[in-house]
Amino acid sequence: MTGFYLAVMAALAVAAALYWRWRKAIDEEIAEGAGIEWAHFQKHEPEFLEGLSEDAFRAVYRRVHAPRFPGYVLAAAATFFVSLPVTLALLSAILWGAAKVGAIPEPAEVVEQMSLEGDSIRLLGKDIDAQTRYDMALYYIGDLAGFYYFFGVIVVWLAIVAFYTRRYHARRPGYLRDEIIRSRN
Repeated sequence: MTGFYLAVMAALAVAAALYWRWRKAIDEEIAEGAGIEWAHFQKHEPEFLEGLSEDAFRAVYRRVHAPRFPGYVLAAAATFFVSLPVTLALLSAILWGAAKVGAIPEPAEVVEQMSLEGDSIRLLGKDIDAQTRYDMALYYIGDLAGFYYFFGVIVVWLAIVAFYTRRYHARRPGYLRDEIIRSRN
């Protein structure tokens, strides 16, 4: 499990490096576009840019035209895997605490409530006695704790997605003209 986790973290580090290089190339293209757009506005609508420096215009242009989605996806994926050990530790603590206060029945208590009736059960051509059936049921019921871990991790991951989705849409820029007007005020 540790090897898988380290491999995923290494893959995320490679993805972050590739994203950084890609972002630098995009920033160069955006800077070029901002220069062209600044010249266009200066030539055709200089009054529209009154009170706005070229550096402020470039910042507004970058905010409007820079792709944001890849960064948010990378941040969400990194948060998924960085939070996984914390999530599993927290779920373990919650399950341990719930078992200590009696909120979760012990597997032996659940098995005693199960009906294991019948004269014989055959598994792989062998008769299974009552004690073995009891042990099998105990093992099965004890393994059901994975249900809590699975859905606990899903809930945490959905919370992470909700956080980044809300943040993505809350920080969405408008059109260039609208952002210029907002930045002048």
